[in-house]
Amino acid sequence: MFDEYRDQINAEALASFPNEAVWLITPGECRQVKNIATDPASTFKVDKRTMAAAIKRGLLAVVHSHPNFPDCPSAADMRGQLATAVPWGIVATDGENCTPIRWWGEGVEQAPLIGRGFVHGITDCYALIRDYYALELGIELPEYPRNWQWHEQGENLYLDGVASAGFRRIDEADAQPGDMWLAQFRSPVPNHGGVLLENALTLHHPSARNPVDPARLSRREPIGRWQHYITHWYRHRERDE
Repeated sequence: MFDEYRDQINAEALASFPNEAVWLITPGECRQVKNIATDPASTFKVDKRTMAAAIKRGLLAVVHSHPNFPDCPSAADMRGQLATAVPWGIVATDGENCTPIRWWGEGVEQAPLIGRGFVHGITDCYALIRDYYALELGIELPEYPRNWQWHEQGENLYLDGVASAGFRRIDEADAQPGDMWLAQFRSPVPNHGGVLLENALTLHHPSARNPVDPARLSRREPIGRWQHYITHWYRHRERDE
């Protein structure tokens, strides 16, 4: 996606290190714009008039760099992507090298449900549930902007969000293929989830020690392997109709 701008973005990301750089892509142009954040080494902010002008020209995508941080979105990044409704990209850099631009959001092709690598906020356990419901059941679940290790920072995203996402709690004995389960694994709150499949199998994406781990793959396996950790079962209300 927008490969023609890769060399430009990499060069400007390195030149901006250790601060975050940001680019707005419009028809025929990839323009680096000023990062006006008070702490540009850890976040970015674009002037409202600059963003409005880019939107008027037909904003196609937003890209920013992550100095010394993995190429996965923060909660603020995810909120920004949802607000603009265009693809967002991240290029991580250590000041000497750059990762390939990692894209997510509107219009970005979804990874296969099985065998995708772990990327917090893009291909993690909730993303897999969300993609499964959209692809297999035709149910659109809301996105929840989240920081890495949110469950260790006083948040309870799964339990706080299930009702607004359209789920109702069910008994484990009533669980059917397509129902969602939540599990609590080394966490004060449920921090993992998956979907029940036929033949006592489940689809889920195990978390990783790091926010980006391409070797940590989503998988289909016996539900019994997670039985000890499962705390809640849910069915989406659209499946009751």
